[in-house]
Amino acid sequence: MKRAKTSVNKSVLCAWLTFLLSFNLLGVSAFNLSAGEHPFDSLARIAKKKRVEAATLIHKNKFRKLPEEQAMTYLGQLTTIARGLKDLSLESVVYDLKADYYAVNRQYNGKSIDYYQAAINFADDNDLHLEKAIYLLHEGMFYYIYKHNNQACLSFLRSLEAFRQYGFERVPDMGFYYNKIADFYYHLGDYATAKNYLELALKYTFGKPRDRYTIINTLGLIDRNTHQYPKALAKFNQALGEAVKHNDTIWVSIINGNIGSVYFLQGQYDKALPYIKADYENSLAYNENINAAIALLRLVKINLIKNNAQPGLLQLNKAETMINNPVPDLNLRAEILDLKSQVYEQMGVYAPAIEMRKQYQSIKDSLNRQNNIAAVEVVRMQYVINKQQDEETRLKAQAKLKATQRNTAFIVSFLLLVITGLVYSRQTLKTRKDKELLRSEKLRVDEELQYTEMKLSAYTENLHKNNLLIETFKEQIEQLKHKDADGAVIAHLEELMQAHIMTDGSWLEFKKIFLKVYPNFFFGIKKNFLSLSETDMRLLTLIKLQLTNKEIANMLGITVEGVKKAKQRLRKKMNLEDDISIEEAISKL
Repeated sequence: MKRAKTSVNKSVLCAWLTFLLSFNLLGVSAFNLSAGEHPFDSLARIAKKKRVEAATLIHKNKFRKLPEEQAMTYLGQLTTIARGLKDLSLESVVYDLKADYYAVNRQYNGKSIDYYQAAINFADDNDLHLEKAIYLLHEGMFYYIYKHNNQACLSFLRSLEAFRQYGFERVPDMGFYYNKIADFYYHLGDYATAKNYLELALKYTFGKPRDRYTIINTLGLIDRNTHQYPKALAKFNQALGEAVKHNDTIWVSIINGNIGSVYFLQGQYDKALPYIKADYENSLAYNENINAAIALLRLVKINLIKNNAQPGLLQLNKAETMINNPVPDLNLRAEILDLKSQVYEQMGVYAPAIEMRKQYQSIKDSLNRQNNIAAVEVVRMQYVINKQQDEETRLKAQAKLKATQRNTAFIVSFLLLVITGLVYSRQTLKTRKDKELLRSEKLRVDEELQYTEMKLSAYTENLHKNNLLIETFKEQIEQLKHKDADGAVIAHLEELMQAHIMTDGSWLEFKKIFLKVYPNFFFGIKKNFLSLSETDMRLLTLIKLQLTNKEIANMLGITVEGVKKAKQRLRKKMNLEDDISIEEAISKL
């Protein structure tokens, strides 16, 4: 089981808005309606600070699924009631509830966007600073749910700025809001930013114990996903202890499943197996089909490792039905296709294996474009730049206005002193800001390098995995040739083997990752060894990764003898002395 389902749909939107807007709803459900009374009329008898929550609960329970005309009529009456009570907060939430209505009934749509903006504008015009921050957060969640990540990022940034202006310490449930923003970055794979917001959230007190240990669990998931397994287990066990203490059987099951996933990722399959089976059974019991499918996929991987492909195919078919209700989860769909390809390969059925591999690559490319962290970073930086430009414009206009009001020598002299002080203060502030920006940029670059190193490590692990597959294919091809097997089968197998050999396209992708981790490597080679070709550079990168001659041969689609000859030619081009190996020559680059 995981932090949350990887595919966010309409039911998640409903759950999010219900939980957010009814959070800390104390005493609201206790109001009674008189005979024939309109549901919203009861708001006059409720304390002002609880009216927004009460109106939201009424809307959720009674109007959310009504026909559009009827629902809008009721919400229009709520506006009339709010104006009669002179309650601006209640009036503002009507726009938010209309946005919610269309989001639930039309998913991603223009009317929701317009109403969220209307709620934000109304709050801004009437100095409802906290409401403005919350509506910006709602807008961000709306964009996030429907995978418009750039707009979501901008809304979250504006929301955080509004919370800051209001005062984080004054915001009820600020830890909850931090957690929701962390959820956005977590599902993008921006674990560093998500971790930062989760740790901020833990500094606040929560109304429910579960809110705290679910955050600790997510921090464990981040450690797990970044291969920090001992830290992950420590956090999972901490969260598990709190869940057991509060007798929360659902989260005890979830966290145990996550502990099992760590053992699985460490290759301790016998230790992981009982956790994974329990995770699967408990997920089915709680109708958590996505989590059940994730556990099932881990069982498939264990079967593949144990060369037991047939049960794996049945398990994959079952997982496929779980992720298609109501909307297919593309991340899990891609993983299922990848595993099906491996199962068919192990079973010796090569044509469907190739087809599954093609479908997997297509979905994977789509997901990579969808969750482009770099694009989100551009939005984040553009927001900061625009904010700085606006502030500079404001300061210039203010200085110009003051200048026109000074018409005496005394005032001019006084202004000169003031301006001197301002220039000095501003220069000091600018220096401080520059240092802060440099620290921030260094942190961002360090995080990007860490992320790239992880990608390079994963890529290198995949090279080793591909080598094992290529060796298997070669052995099977030789066996089939000796047995005079069907030529079509051999051709399929050779085609599948070629799919695992490094192509020009995969080399370019790998080179981009490699350059981020070793930025001076290719420059150093070009500087010290002028006559090397692109083919020589490719060979040197594989040597840099400490691959064996056999592994290099497999990756380049040549023989081991070919690799040795290529290295001999490379030594001559590099003009190396007899006692210096190629590995030693490039180790310092």
